[in-house]
Amino acid sequence: MTAAATRPWEYRAFPVTVRRTRRLSPGFIRVTLAGPTLGEFAPWGLDQRIKLVLPAPDGSRPDFGLLDDPTPHPKEWYTRWKALPEASRNVLRTYTPAAVRPEHGEIDVDLFIHQPAGPASAWALACRPGDEIVITGPDARAGYTGYGIHYTPPSPPQRLVLIGDESALPAIRNILEAQPTDTTVDVILELGDLADDLLGGRWPGAGIRLVAPEARPGVALERAVVEWVEHAAITAAGRSEMYAWVAGEASATTRIRRYLTSTAGLDKARVAFLGYWALGGPLVS
Repeated sequence: MTAAATRPWEYRAFPVTVRRTRRLSPGFIRVTLAGPTLGEFAPWGLDQRIKLVLPAPDGSRPDFGLLDDPTPHPKEWYTRWKALPEASRNVLRTYTPAAVRPEHGEIDVDLFIHQPAGPASAWALACRPGDEIVITGPDARAGYTGYGIHYTPPSPPQRLVLIGDESALPAIRNILEAQPTDTTVDVILELGDLADDLLGGRWPGAGIRLVAPEARPGVALERAVVEWVEHAAITAAGRSEMYAWVAGEASATTRIRRYLTSTAGLDKARVAFLGYWALGGPLVS
């Protein structure tokens, strides 16, 4: 029996420790996590989602079965997690790896530091080498399944538009790195501080527009998308060769996707959208 056949799902839990941290910009901290089991972490790239299972408020790590071997299905461990007393329940947050190095047992996660700092931001600011956490991610032994990846164009796009705010920046960077040189790429990025532009001019062929946020997150981004569509001169044939990826504040991404599929006429299969966070509260699923 293969290793994949013995596992109840394609993700697993990886116990890791903080190896180092580095301030990338005023708003971003890179946390490098390490552990021997990361040699089996599948480095799929793109907008691959992982979970950071952070310590509880008192620093403890409640046992809800996540570290059982094999890792139980999410419907099992997540149900146990939800059953924990809310005051002692530890925090789960979803991120995209900035880099995965299975050969070194390392993974980099770039965390945007929100103001005021939420639980993940506070952890990133306070963590030190040797601190222990758990992450969940794809198990290379299960083979490629694509679980946790939303960037799934039905065919290789000839024209690509990537739309998001700071929370989407690591995934946008990964997607850019995966593009062939002949793909026409536009990036529309809502950024509160220009110093947080982690793209850093590394893709001179991409049309990158930085948008200053307004009082309500996502409003300026929506307006910039409308302006881009009005000036992009997208033909009917061009729509069939195009792909849009949208991520950021949940309600804003929903409205942008609705605009792209209705007014702009893109097929729904050619628009991926993800709510990375919600105004007034976090998204943990």
